[in-house]
Amino acid sequence: MSQTAVANTHRATLGSLTVLPLLHPQGCRGYLVADPASRQALAIDIHLDLVEDAAAAVQQNGWKLPYVVDTHTHADHPSGSAALAARMSSTRIAHQKANHRGVSRHPADGDVLHLGDQVVTVRHAPGHTPDHLVLLIDGAVFAGDTLLIGGMARTDFLGGDAGQLFDSLQRVLGSLPDTTVLYPGHDYQGRVRSTLGQERQQNPWLLLGDRATFVRQLRANPPPRPANMDDLLRLNREGQDIPNSISAAEAMRLVAAGGQGSVIDVRTGAEFDGEHIAGSRLLPLDQLAQSADQVRATPAPRLLLCRTGSRATMARDTLQRLHIGGLTVIEGGIEAYKAAGGQVERGQGVISLERQVRIAAGLIVLAGVLLANVVHPGFVWLSGFVGAGLVFAGITDWCGMGLLIARAPWNRRSNRASSGIASACAASAPSACAASAPAPAACAASGCAAPVPTTDAAPACALPKRPQSS
Repeated sequence: MSQTAVANTHRATLGSLTVLPLLHPQGCRGYLVADPASRQALAIDIHLDLVEDAAAAVQQNGWKLPYVVDTHTHADHPSGSAALAARMSSTRIAHQKANHRGVSRHPADGDVLHLGDQVVTVRHAPGHTPDHLVLLIDGAVFAGDTLLIGGMARTDFLGGDAGQLFDSLQRVLGSLPDTTVLYPGHDYQGRVRSTLGQERQQNPWLLLGDRATFVRQLRANPPPRPANMDDLLRLNREGQDIPNSISAAEAMRLVAAGGQGSVIDVRTGAEFDGEHIAGSRLLPLDQLAQSADQVRATPAPRLLLCRTGSRATMARDTLQRLHIGGLTVIEGGIEAYKAAGGQVERGQGVISLERQVRIAAGLIVLAGVLLANVVHPGFVWLSGFVGAGLVFAGITDWCGMGLLIARAPWNRRSNRASSGIASACAASAPSACAASAPAPAACAASGCAAPVPTTDAAPACALPKRPQSS
């Protein structure tokens, strides 16, 4: 099922507007908001992997796309705003502080956009990042990472500020009624929307007593820094494409910095068992099409690895045809990685796929020569066929014999599950852009954290309860 098909199951009507969420296995949430009367639409926080899906949805519905918005600078995934805007001839929108190359419109707090007669109010909501925008549209708030369902955005990088986030929640969202629909920028449990009323009652961050408590809790125990963040910022801010390939030495640097979860090993299961980079995940080349969502769930840039680089290049081409971006081949494969000093985990030794191909080709050529001399001269064509196949493989870097041998039972065994992140988009703990949950009241006895006050006991709340709209 395509990402657009998944999004269609959550298609909603918002007053007279249509909302089409675009869900990504990494937990990212993007949106198309359209006015059916004018057929104008707005794109919000579209992931690079979903640019084709977004463009297809716009075209299939007969919409025009005048605006493409990044609510903030994304540090955990590649933004598709530049690619989508170029594809649809749209105006890119982001806050001035984002410093995004190619953005031509920088709204100030309170500025409005128009979808036909419909008004979209843009609010500046610094906190998660200094450049964060929130969009208010006809009874809904597209909050980006300012407020998550049951959670709160982290503020420990890119100039984030916990105190500013508390203030933004009060100033921008505090006066909105409980019935306001919340569309977040991320969710790691498969959810798409909530309401401010539900969040005021259930979100532990909104039940914290005052600004000082909120700031102290949000600054405590920050999650790990997003893997490969520097590469993502070069794309999202400066417009520099993620490289098609990198050296083994550069791959070592990324792995050492915590990027091992982005390494996708496309060799066979037996080769993976023989040796692999600790923390990498196994997705064999011949199974990539069926494993596309597992690739999407892997943090970009996705580092593709094989033995010497050829199969990784084939994997990149296969995944690009599936409209998956952020793909980088590790040049020279695991052999170059080891030669550069990279550490690998070793298991039982196996014969590499390349050696298996050479052995099989040699046996077939030998058999053809013997049969031609003993049985019938026509068998010499068997040797000739293999020779032609090897020439073709050398010219095109595509080896049909290798793909067939990779499917052999002895190449499919794997003694362990591949490492890396889970294949599902849901996670038991918040991911790259979410803060850890505030400490429970039970911790107060040990002095490790302040208790979470109840709603009645709270002298103030991060998002005060408001009456229902009439």
